[in-house]
Amino acid sequence: METHIILLVGSILLSGGCIGLMIVRLTNPFFQGVGWLGASFASGALAAVVFAVVVDQGKGFLLLVADALILLAFVLLHVCFLELSESESIVPRLGIALLIAQVLSYFFYLHAHELRQLSAVTLGLLVAVQASESALLLKNTNQKGMDAPVWFNIALLLGFAAFNLVRSAIVLVVGTSASPQLPNPLQATAAVVFLGAGIGLGFGVFWMGGHQIRQKLEHLASIDPLTGIYNRRSFIALCEQELLRTSRSGEVFSLIMFDLDHFKKINDRYGHRAGDQVLCAVVEKLRNSVRNIDIVGRWGGEEFVALLPKANSDAALIVARRLRHHVDSIAMANPKMREIEGESAITITLSIGVATYFGHDPTITIHDLLHQCDSAMYQAKADGRNRIVAVDSQLALSH
Repeated sequence: METHIILLVGSILLSGGCIGLMIVRLTNPFFQGVGWLGASFASGALAAVVFAVVVDQGKGFLLLVADALILLAFVLLHVCFLELSESESIVPRLGIALLIAQVLSYFFYLHAHELRQLSAVTLGLLVAVQASESALLLKNTNQKGMDAPVWFNIALLLGFAAFNLVRSAIVLVVGTSASPQLPNPLQATAAVVFLGAGIGLGFGVFWMGGHQIRQKLEHLASIDPLTGIYNRRSFIALCEQELLRTSRSGEVFSLIMFDLDHFKKINDRYGHRAGDQVLCAVVEKLRNSVRNIDIVGRWGGEEFVALLPKANSDAALIVARRLRHHVDSIAMANPKMREIEGESAITITLSIGVATYFGHDPTITIHDLLHQCDSAMYQAKADGRNRIVAVDSQLALSH
């Protein structure tokens, strides 16, 4: 099959891909990078058409246009990866420099007898540099849970870069076909590899985008939107994992559950916006009170929970006291100071329940432990609020 036929078929495939990608981008704005991938396919499709003309007609200004379009396609692909990796800037500085170098090299070679050969060598080197930069970007910005699609793209990019380096070396040594009507096998091979790399990387981008959307949906499904901590369902799932682990190892862990005292009065008196601000302030103090390995969540309304791995009852009481002390220090400005005289700040107190699992008890479920913790918290409320009650010792500590 002649090279120009391969190029025209490739142009049709890339054009169809471009149209499909643009439709996806317009109908799904959350699919990052697709718009730039479509632009890359469009540039590649135009490059294939121009290359087909160059093959039939020989050298000329079209050679510069074709080379610039194929390099632009990979620069736009790099922008696609920048957007996928959520980089602060999506300006392809190196890519712009490579495009400028491509144009300048053409005019430098313009009067050279081996223009086609030198242009092919330069294009191969510049495309290899751009592909390598994209591979390095993906490696450095690899997100958790994205290993498979990221390394798939890296492998394609590095393989494509290596092919271009080898192709440039062969062209430099052997040269290009003397007859445009009988192109050498290297030209046909290059056309197939360029097309295959484009389609493969397009698949890789969709693979990465799909993983990103799934991770974001999982994040939204597991995180409380107001406070940014785990919701009830996700917290229970994490507790079950910890119970399974500790039931095998014999280690201990503790649970803390607390409720904001008289929170309904805060909402009624100062408004729900002020109530939300209070909840966020308490969560900030909760984060500051626990360790890095501890897990915090919103149980519902004004109730919050914390899982303390490897913490016995004494350690859990230390955390509970620290939390209570930190929350006592909150003094939020009264948003209705003019309407409610004599109250310059909103103060918050907590009723806290603590339960501890001592390991090696297969009869206890996580729901049993959470129920114990909940009962201890309500015991703290019944005893006058602003207290800590631990289930194992029934020790109540007043303010």
